[in-house]
Amino acid sequence: MEICEYDKMLVAVSGGADSVALLHMLVEAGKQCRAVHCNFHLRGEEADRDEAHVRRLCEKLGVALHVEHFDTRAYAAEHKVSIEMAARELRYDLFEKLLDQYDLPVVAVAHHADDAVETFMLNISRGTGIKGLTGMKQIQGRVVRPLLGMSRRDIEKYCDERHIEYCTDSTNLEDEYTRNKIRHNIVPVFKEINPSFLRSIRGTMEHLAQVYGVFAREIEKFKQRAMAEDGGETKINIQQILELGEDAEVYLFEVLNPEGFTADSVRKICKTLRSGDACGKIWYGATKRAIIDRECIILAQSDVSFASYTVEKEGEVDVPFKMEVKKKEVDSSFILSRESTKIHLDADKVKFPLTIRRWKEGDRFKPLGMKGWKKVSDFFVDQKMGLREKEECWIMESGGEIIWIVGRRVDDRVKWTKETKRVLEIEIEI
Repeated sequence: MEICEYDKMLVAVSGGADSVALLHMLVEAGKQCRAVHCNFHLRGEEADRDEAHVRRLCEKLGVALHVEHFDTRAYAAEHKVSIEMAARELRYDLFEKLLDQYDLPVVAVAHHADDAVETFMLNISRGTGIKGLTGMKQIQGRVVRPLLGMSRRDIEKYCDERHIEYCTDSTNLEDEYTRNKIRHNIVPVFKEINPSFLRSIRGTMEHLAQVYGVFAREIEKFKQRAMAEDGGETKINIQQILELGEDAEVYLFEVLNPEGFTADSVRKICKTLRSGDACGKIWYGATKRAIIDRECIILAQSDVSFASYTVEKEGEVDVPFKMEVKKKEVDSSFILSRESTKIHLDADKVKFPLTIRRWKEGDRFKPLGMKGWKKVSDFFVDQKMGLREKEECWIMESGGEIIWIVGRRVDDRVKWTKETKRVLEIEIEI
């Protein structure tokens, strides 16, 4: 079986079973390979162990190796992105640089069938359109994924049968991140129900990819007749939207979702357009805002920053406002803050890193004193907040869950109680 149609390529090798197996397979197939290893310096001795293993592997196989060291945390802080996003950007920027430097057509990465299924389920959990359900592509730009047809078990079996050594990333055994929760807690349940679960989902994704091809052509026709660029803004003809009838939400979602608008936002926009009383209303996506005019929706860049900020540890932190985070023991001298700019949370219920971001449609939390969920947008209505106040409101998250509408309301799940032994004190100055 031909593992890859390219004769020469860059190969990303982390040291784990997947990438180690990939390099072995490509070398066995007679491909001309040059390996690249990224040391992100996020796991201390483990990261150095992985680098040393990759060096030994490449020397044994006679493969040239490029090793790059990154200060990933510094990059994340400077560019205001999460650690995961920082590592991804650094990794793929390096790949592009090396492909040009060594005149190679593609970089081979070790994504496999399990990764594709996890991405599929991750997209479902977050909400997505048809495109988000089509899965990873075997060839995508200058990236190739030769192992997409193999499962993680197949790869580990390949290594075991050939006595190929590989490293295990301890973070992959933890449930701290959403993907790992899907990998360790959800996928195994589906495999119990259907032992052929991976193959079934792969078949479904392939079918959806074909469906999306037909669908994408229809969306493109709609864009050509209903959308126009005007001075840096995009105008979407409202009449063209309404003529789609019940299908309007489907088409508009494909137009607005790439700008960070949720399905719930699109649903509300369509409902408002049908009411005939939409003029002047505004909805916000991750990067742009949709302003309803008399005859069109104006999609424009917002003058409010939608960047997110990561807080890795205690101390004074670099976010758009002054903020100090510190832990305190609860003793007889402790006084619970009643100020809106200084809060005390149960430190054992909050995990770093914290994320500071703007609110978005669909956000929800459990306001202090309430047991049920409440949409952030409904909370704003209750607070009688104006448009500008909503725009400038910040959200604090821990583990993907909202813990504070900054300066306004704490989430009930992380509140201080009489059983609290340590508090996380967060003080801001806006």
